[in-house]
Amino acid sequence: MYSDLIVHAQRAEEMGYDGIALTEHSFWYDGYCPSLLPALAAVAQKTERLKLVTGALLLPQHDPLEIAEEAAVVDRLSDGRLVLGLGAGYRPEEFLGHGVPEGRWGARLFEAFEVVRLALTEDSFSFDGDFYHYDDVHVATRPVQDPLPMWVCAGYADWSAKGTGRRGWSYCTTGDLEGGGSVFDTYEATAVAAGHDPASLRRGLFRDVLVMNSEHEVDAIADEDFWPAFSDQFLGFGFLKWEDENGKQITQMPEDLKDMFVRSPRNAVGTPAAVREQMKAVIEMDVDMLLVRMGWANFNSQRMLQTMATFASEVMPMLRAEGGH
Repeated sequence: MYSDLIVHAQRAEEMGYDGIALTEHSFWYDGYCPSLLPALAAVAQKTERLKLVTGALLLPQHDPLEIAEEAAVVDRLSDGRLVLGLGAGYRPEEFLGHGVPEGRWGARLFEAFEVVRLALTEDSFSFDGDFYHYDDVHVATRPVQDPLPMWVCAGYADWSAKGTGRRGWSYCTTGDLEGGGSVFDTYEATAVAAGHDPASLRRGLFRDVLVMNSEHEVDAIADEDFWPAFSDQFLGFGFLKWEDENGKQITQMPEDLKDMFVRSPRNAVGTPAAVREQMKAVIEMDVDMLLVRMGWANFNSQRMLQTMATFASEVMPMLRAEGGH
């Protein structure tokens, strides 16, 4: 899996992608991916221009000062290519496994984010919060980028949009429940009310994409890869807590829900023409960063590369031309 990561990054660079993003999880059966910054440091040594994105590093599960130091080192090793996306996380198993008490994870995220920001921008800083306390700290290794790009990465909950907007920080989200941009409206309205210039705000969007040249290929991969991975993620990762009539946890997604999840407006699924049409809604959101997830928990590297190539040749040109990025 980690060897494949290097290959995928190198091929992404060849195909014209701007960057590669990794998500973080701990204590999961497949081993992906509990340590983003070391993984991206390895990618940095095998690529030349690709942006290296943590999308997202689950900051409350770590010492924020240590993350700041590691981020500065990776930015140095990559000659200024790190993009630091920081999220709260949602799986109790991960927080408890790292010794972090349950609850107030959003508040922890915003405090820890500020600690990382101060550590990477100030010559020295002190901080006294509910969770973190530092007195006259100096981080000697500085990132190449000044400032290092930092994003709050989150879902569609009000607390994330409002908390990020209130601080005027960059915000990357999955969009609202229907995959739309109403969450950005909340983000911007809160930022403006707090006195931030809307022109200074940056918006990012996560999108799950499955694109193949024929509907037959799309259906096959949806059945073999996409849907099983959704089942794992929604039930195993704890997005959904379902019980049967006897109060027993359901561990297998009901088959009749497949279309609802796979063909959700929050995904772009189909042939290139269909995906281009679905991506028009993304262009209308005028985002600054689009994170497209094309890899699933199937470890089929060849399918991953095929999807990457199809998206790069058949969809990316339209996004660049009409999206202005």
